[in-house]
Amino acid sequence: MKIAIDGPSASGKSTIARLLSQRLGIPYLETGLLYRFFGYIAYKRGTIELPPDELFKEDFKVVIDVGKTEVYWKGKRLSEELRGEEVGRYASLLGEVPAFRERMIKFFRELVGSSQVVGEGRDVGTHIFPQADYKFFITASPEERARRRYLELKERGMDVSYEDILKAIQERDYRDANRPLYPFKPAEDALIIDTTNKRVEEVLEYILSIIKER
Repeated sequence: MKIAIDGPSASGKSTIARLLSQRLGIPYLETGLLYRFFGYIAYKRGTIELPPDELFKEDFKVVIDVGKTEVYWKGKRLSEELRGEEVGRYASLLGEVPAFRERMIKFFRELVGSSQVVGEGRDVGTHIFPQADYKFFITASPEERARRRYLELKERGMDVSYEDILKAIQERDYRDANRPLYPFKPAEDALIIDTTNKRVEEVLEYILSIIKER
């Protein structure tokens, strides 16, 4: 069984996908974490002008398990290094490069193979696992998503402003929707769930009820 959880940033999709993985006991693939890893590499080098083949020569490993995705670089697990807003910006810019995005899609498919997975991230239901058994598109208003991201980053002790985060989210939404290759949109057969005024537990139980019905 493959489950695709798609949606814009800070919509709650990562939390929902991770909890769904735990409830079902199948691995969780957080695709955005690998985009952030390569965004981290680009950030350290100060450029996104890096051929995909060169990026994939980095000494890295991706491990997926129930409820978690881990990225190791040179033997060290990366965590907070990948969560900064600037790393996210580089990841987003890299994601607009057609050759890089195609290489990433190929990598994710090879990583999972025929195994069961809860795949989460942009394009999971449309291009990475278009034949997924279940597809859910998790969304929320830009204002609510900015509020969630603001609280998340403040809890990590980061000095951020709500206004800057909202602007960044709106800019990324525009870039994602207007990129020439794989413009960001829900899969035609995805169930769209607006989480603006919903609790995580409420959305999780709703998704589980749909899976159990089939």
